[in-house]
Amino acid sequence: MAIAPWDHQLSFAESGYHILKDNMIVYLAMEERTGKSLIALLIAEKANVESILILTKKGKPLDGWKELLAQFDTAKNYYVTNYHQVSKIQRDKWDLVILDEAHNYISSFPKKSKTWMQVRTKTHETPIIYISATPHAQTYAQLYHQFALSDWSPWAGCHDYKAWHKVYGIPYTRYLYQKEVEMWDRVHDEAVIARTQHLFLTMTRKALDFKHEPVDKIHYISLSDETRALYNDVLKHKVMETDQGEILCDTITKLRTTLHMLEGGGAKKVTKVLNKKGNPVDKPEFIQLPNTEKIDYIKEHFGDTEHVAIMYNYIVEGEKLRKHFKHALILQATSYAEGVDLSYIDHLIIYSQDFSTARHTQRRARQANKHRDKPIIVHFLLVKDGISEEVYQSVSLNKVNYVDALFMRNQL
Repeated sequence: MAIAPWDHQLSFAESGYHILKDNMIVYLAMEERTGKSLIALLIAEKANVESILILTKKGKPLDGWKELLAQFDTAKNYYVTNYHQVSKIQRDKWDLVILDEAHNYISSFPKKSKTWMQVRTKTHETPIIYISATPHAQTYAQLYHQFALSDWSPWAGCHDYKAWHKVYGIPYTRYLYQKEVEMWDRVHDEAVIARTQHLFLTMTRKALDFKHEPVDKIHYISLSDETRALYNDVLKHKVMETDQGEILCDTITKLRTTLHMLEGGGAKKVTKVLNKKGNPVDKPEFIQLPNTEKIDYIKEHFGDTEHVAIMYNYIVEGEKLRKHFKHALILQATSYAEGVDLSYIDHLIIYSQDFSTARHTQRRARQANKHRDKPIIVHFLLVKDGISEEVYQSVSLNKVNYVDALFMRNQL
C-alpha cells in the first residue's frame, strides 16, 4: 500500500531541502514517531541528485527503511545498508548520503570511531541528511564528529576534536581508577547551539497533536531470600558460584553487570579458548539462574498475551523469557529501541534496561502514534536499592549514561 505523506512532512521536506541546498547539511532532529524517514526521502526526491546512500542500524531500522522504500514511489536510486557493512560498499562516490540514527556510531569523542572513518570515505564532497531524535542526548560534544563528516562542517578551522574543544569545551579532570583523568564531555552549549542551529529541523509530538505521550511507571520487584542472599554474596566476595562453574567479578564493570543480570535470572561466564590461529579469545557462556521474580510479576500483573511486549537487555534474559511466555512479544531492548512501531501494544515492559540515555529516550516512544487513542505507560521492573534502580535513576531521571563511577555497591 502506497504511503501518503502528512502535511507536516511535506512542509518539513520543503524547509529541509532549502537548508540542504544552502549548507550541504540538514539535521532532522524531530521527536520519535514524527515521520523523519519519509521527510528525508521527500528532501532527496526534491534535490538535484540521483544516487543516494542510506546508512542505518542493522535489524528493525534497516527493515523499516526497506519497507518504506517499497511503499513510497521514488524517482531516484537508493542503496540502504547498515553501519556495520560500510567497509563492504565498493562504491565511494554518492550524490547524497542519509545518516539515520546518527548519534549511534559516529558521535563518539574525543577520538574518531572505526565506523566514523569508514563512513567518511562515503561522505567526501557529498551533501548529508542526518536523522536522530537524540542527536546529543549526553552532551553537545557529540555533534563534533557527526558534522566533521561533512566537507561543509560548521567547525571550520577545527581539524580534530581536541582543537574543537579548545574553542567550545570546558576543561576539567576527574579522579578515576586511582589517577586523575582529563575529561572531554563538557562544552559551552550556547556556543555550540549558536553555531549549528541553522542546520536543524526540530518538532515535538505535542506540536503535531499526538494525543498521548509516554509516562513511566515503576514496579518494585521483591527478590526471594535466596536471590537477595546471592546478590549480597556476589557484591561482598566478587565471585558467583553457579552449577556451570565460578564467575569471577574482578573488575567494577564485571561486578555491576553480573549483579544486573542476576536480578533478571541470568549470568554470563567468560572463559579463554584458543582460536584457529592459536591466540586466546573470550568465549561467553550464558547461564540461566533459577530465580524468576520478574517473570512471575509480569505473569501475575500483565499476563501472557499479544498485547504485551517485554524488552530485555541480555541474551540470556531473552532465552529465559521465551521459555516462560508464548504470546507476549519478546524484544531485545537495544535492537528495538529505534525504528520499530509498537503503537498496537497495550503494555510495554522494560525487563532490564541498558546503560544508554539515548536508547532510553528512543525506546519509551515506541508506542507513540498520531492515531493512538490509549494512554502510553512504559513499565520498568526495578529492585529497590539494586543495580536496576541505579540504572533508572542515572539514565532515565538524571539523563547520564550509567558508568562504573556511578555504581553505589548497595547491599539489599
